[in-house]
Amino acid sequence: MSQTKKLIFSILLSVLIISLDLITKFYAKENINLLIPGMEIVKGLNFVYVENKGISFGIFSNLNISFFLGIISFLISVYILYLIYYSNEKLEVFSLSLILGGAVGNGYERLTQEFVVDFIDIYYVNFHWPAFNLADAFITIGAIFFLYSIIKTR
Repeated sequence: MSQTKKLIFSILLSVLIISLDLITKFYAKENINLLIPGMEIVKGLNFVYVENKGISFGIFSNLNISFFLGIISFLISVYILYLIYYSNEKLEVFSLSLILGGAVGNGYERLTQEFVVDFIDIYYVNFHWPAFNLADAFITIGAIFFLYSIIKTR
């Protein structure tokens, strides 16, 4: 795959992820009154509304570093584009594109409102995973695929 095709693919996939992420966060924010705490969507899944000033899954949310994290997200995004440009592995390009879309989605929110909206609550019995959003999910899935691509090529 040529450098240009890789970048076009990555940017299109990232824009799709950013769009899905921001639309779902907007919907969660605009419909907060419909999100009844503890309202079960399906077994093991609730929708909640959390303004997260930390990083993925609420880590460091007690520190006021949201703007700084937004800047870091965009710097990481530039580095990811660099990695995509020079990568020869399709799975690596795909996984980095997932991470890129998630990083830009969360980074944009941090820079424009100093927090990201988390709304997905997955649980088992009384154990609740920290609330998260689609950007967090895509970053996590992308990181798993990226690690797999590194292990696979060795």
